[in-house]
Amino acid sequence: METRALFAATAQSFVDLVTALPSPVADPALWSSPALGVWDLRALVGHTNRALVTVSTYAATTIEHGADPSTSTSTSTSGAVLDDAAEYLQAATRTATDPDEVAARGVAAGAALGTDPEAAVTAARDQALAVLAAVPSGTRIPVVGGLLLPVEEYLRTRIVELVVHGGDVARAATAAGAPVSASPPAEAVVAATLLLAEVGARRGDGALLLAALTGRGSLPPGYSVL
Repeated sequence: METRALFAATAQSFVDLVTALPSPVADPALWSSPALGVWDLRALVGHTNRALVTVSTYAATTIEHGADPSTSTSTSTSGAVLDDAAEYLQAATRTATDPDEVAARGVAAGAALGTDPEAAVTAARDQALAVLAAVPSGTRIPVVGGLLLPVEEYLRTRIVELVVHGGDVARAATAAGAPVSASPPAEAVVAATLLLAEVGARRGDGALLLAALTGRGSLPPGYSVL
């Protein structure tokens, strides 16, 4: 499936997941229950929704300032130019991801969901797809840390976010007594797995990952490629 179509399908699966949850009005305790790290379920859903919101924000910046499709480079930013999603995830993890700031943004994003998270995530999905429709394929967009990344490569990282945190949401809600299932497209799960494996291999963990995947070893407790 083409990257934009896969992003759209994965975004829909997240909307479906949130739709399946009782609303904060119907079950306020659920939305304040522990979910992931310092986040309650509301903050976790809000953070996951940022995978949609940031697409709109970053792509809209490109549209507002203009882009040259022939060079696939935004004319609005002079940040470091990156070529692919794995390179971006490595760079963002090293230089642009402060854990406290990420946690705070998640809390704020959760609060922004209001009393109708279903409507909020649906609107975020619709806005992201509408803005993307105006961005030519291959255009570099300014993302976190002032980095410039081809739009389709950024979407690959958003698919990872939606798949991984969709699973987190489902597990947290189920543990809190509201059993739901995350059902992203199988192709999105494959894409997320491949991208994260590539990040790990590029940072020198390829042999470790291969051993674990083939039953010849195990990953250290708490291991993460991010």
